[in-house]
Amino acid sequence: MPNNVQKKIAHLRQTEFKDWVITLWLVKRRLVEQIANYSVLRVDIDMKLQNKFKNTLTDRIQGKSYKLEEYDFLTADQDDHLLTIDSAETDFKKIQEAINQGLQNHKAEKYEDLLDSWAFVVKLEYDGEILYGVRKVNKLTGAAKMAKLSYFIFDNHQLTDLEDKKVFTLDTSIDFFVYDGTTFIANKKEFESILNFRQGMENNRDAVLKDFSELDIFTDIEAIRKTVGSNIRLLRKISAIQKSGYYKNKDFMGNLIKINEQRSWGLSLQDNQIVVTEENVELVLTLLNNSRLESPINHEIFDASVKKKVV
Repeated sequence: MPNNVQKKIAHLRQTEFKDWVITLWLVKRRLVEQIANYSVLRVDIDMKLQNKFKNTLTDRIQGKSYKLEEYDFLTADQDDHLLTIDSAETDFKKIQEAINQGLQNHKAEKYEDLLDSWAFVVKLEYDGEILYGVRKVNKLTGAAKMAKLSYFIFDNHQLTDLEDKKVFTLDTSIDFFVYDGTTFIANKKEFESILNFRQGMENNRDAVLKDFSELDIFTDIEAIRKTVGSNIRLLRKISAIQKSGYYKNKDFMGNLIKINEQRSWGLSLQDNQIVVTEENVELVLTLLNNSRLESPINHEIFDASVKKKVV
């Protein structure tokens, strides 16, 4: 983990946020040919809500100690970990650019403006420092869903219908926060959903398959394309393969073929190409990601879905 990232989280954990100014933004998302476009809406909130949102964000940062781990396509959420990634590598830069428009953005004037929001952003700023907290909320704000829900309060020993009230529901937990160019991820699934990571992984798939074709190392690229498709688990695998780049290393590929023959892992060759079928795509992806591992203790062999390099 880069030392500067460790310093950032240490600074935030020691910061007193009492005097930081808070603003709330609702994010609207529109997909055009699978490319996400974001706009934001300014929302005025009373002092009680300001304190609630501020406390939610700062409690996420300061409420417990975290171990930092670099974001990877195959890493899993863990309660005591924060995944980190450069914000410039994500769609958050688009949302941040929209928020930076400031007063040029529309402000929520009526209840209907709040509906069909994709996420909310809590922005805290003080003396040139800015902290963002983000939460996905589209499941709670859809106009169609809201129309089907009924809200009641228990008052004076009876339930009272709030049908005539403009009730707007938000889950104020924080999925990830952004500070000084680094994104700290508490909820990987929602982080990826908010920022359209699936499309990025599909782009990775296409780039890797193009490389495979140019390197001429497999008999049937289409079998991989068809099997991977839009399967999120396999998209993660192929994105990890692109990031590691083992397949571009001739020594790695030569050793893969050699060990496969020695240990009878099931791959076969045809005209110096690895034979790929829809039945063995999973095996091919596992080996290309260097995820077949042997324990030095008892020499058991495992296919690891998540791995962390220790030496």
